[in-house]
Amino acid sequence: MLTARNWRPSVGKAAAVGVIVALSLCLSGCGSGKRAVPGRPKTVPVKVTVKYKGQPVAEANVQFLPTSGGHAATGMTDAQGVARLTTFEKNDGVVPGSYRVTIRKSVLVEGGSTDPDAPPVPAKYRDELPTKYAAPETSGLTAEVTESTTEFTFELTD
Repeated sequence: MLTARNWRPSVGKAAAVGVIVALSLCLSGCGSGKRAVPGRPKTVPVKVTVKYKGQPVAEANVQFLPTSGGHAATGMTDAQGVARLTTFEKNDGVVPGSYRVTIRKSVLVEGGSTDPDAPPVPAKYRDELPTKYAAPETSGLTAEVTESTTEFTFELTD
């Protein structure tokens, strides 16, 4: 009778398992570098700085919307008003091309109920920036991303 105590894998099976494990490790890669994904367009790192009335805008949502089809990119500004944009993977950048830009910062004014038995109450938000910047049709903001043009500063006004 075969038990856990007397079971021993054959050398062939052990070698096969070893080869599979080694091959899996090689295919998965050891580095954290970004690799091109087949069928995915190339991106370039893009840095956006947002200012309103001369001051950096923290926690603003920045969107690059392609003017003629393609992939949009988004990012959130930090305390210095700087965002690194993402198209496919975090901070991977933007596909070169022409974009309309939207920038929005909303803050929670009134939250829902804390009573679990109460019916849900929708949260209410207030825009901290002029609403014209929230829509591509009214923002007036554009960006032309190329291999060499990857930094943009948007000075927002009322």
